[in-house]
Amino acid sequence: MEPCKSCDFENTEGSLFCGGCGVDIGIKCDRCGEINKNQAFCTNCGQVVSSDLEARYESQNLSDTESIQYEPHQPVNSEDQLLPKPGQLVDLITVSVSAYKQNFKSFLILALVNGVPALLIGIIVRALLEAETISLQDLQQYGETQLSGNFFSELKTIPTWKIFTILIFILISPIAKLISATAIIVGAAQFTNSQKVSPIVCLNYSMSRLGRLIILSLFLIGLLIIPVALSLIWIGIPILIFLLVRWLFAWSSMVLDNTGITRSIQTSWELVEKRWWSTFGVFLSILILTMLPIILLTLLSSNLKSDLTLLILDVFVGALISPFQFIVTGIYFLSLKKFPKS
Repeated sequence: MEPCKSCDFENTEGSLFCGGCGVDIGIKCDRCGEINKNQAFCTNCGQVVSSDLEARYESQNLSDTESIQYEPHQPVNSEDQLLPKPGQLVDLITVSVSAYKQNFKSFLILALVNGVPALLIGIIVRALLEAETISLQDLQQYGETQLSGNFFSELKTIPTWKIFTILIFILISPIAKLISATAIIVGAAQFTNSQKVSPIVCLNYSMSRLGRLIILSLFLIGLLIIPVALSLIWIGIPILIFLLVRWLFAWSSMVLDNTGITRSIQTSWELVEKRWWSTFGVFLSILILTMLPIILLTLLSSNLKSDLTLLILDVFVGALISPFQFIVTGIYFLSLKKFPKS
């Protein structure tokens, strides 16, 4: 446990932000024990440290040459970005839009970490399927109605190596999505710290947590199996929605606070305590807002005959929308920590 110098809150080892007051804290290098201030690489031995946000060195501890080398980015504004209070939808959207506009290129790069693989996977899977007797139109038809014996007989004609290749690409897609989403959340934290969003730093930080993030995702999927099954008969829908909102910030906690699996889930659960309805309302509004471009794309796609064109449009729209969604998530998470419910 590491006490915060500002409020004496006991933080877990490797925490990026203080759980009590939200300030960024120094991280101890696992190799040499050097204390680094939100630095991607240890200043003593060069080891990648657990906290990767932009360096904020105290110049008195560095030589003149080192001070120039490790000089942090200038703040986006002269004053720190103000976090909106939880539940204030308009302020949340305003701050999130400001973060997106001021760092549009960086967030777009982070979104393309998921968009480019999605595009390539879509093209490759289509090429593999179209080379066989089964067509994409038939596949869609079977998916919308009911799988028939003819479909399975046609599926058997596809070589085994192609099926395994398709499955591998399908597994890559959610991992790329996870990396992109958590990297954008780190970028949102950089913005609230008045730092310029760095795609390399955000990706470095997200990748350092990737193993635990994958396990966390699988663990939550396992916990949600029963509510999802019950939702098929409508009984589990309220339970499913309740749990999704309570566990919404588990990934944010893990990537920003360096918490473990159970602690991340517990942190998210506690942050939403007594704020479930306001959190639900905010993210329902964000969901509706971001669904509008997708609805327009769906209407547009009815006039398109090219699957490739539709795929490119889908990836393009997703790359523009996803940063805003995860910026909102990151900023709201930090707001919940800064303004705890009494």
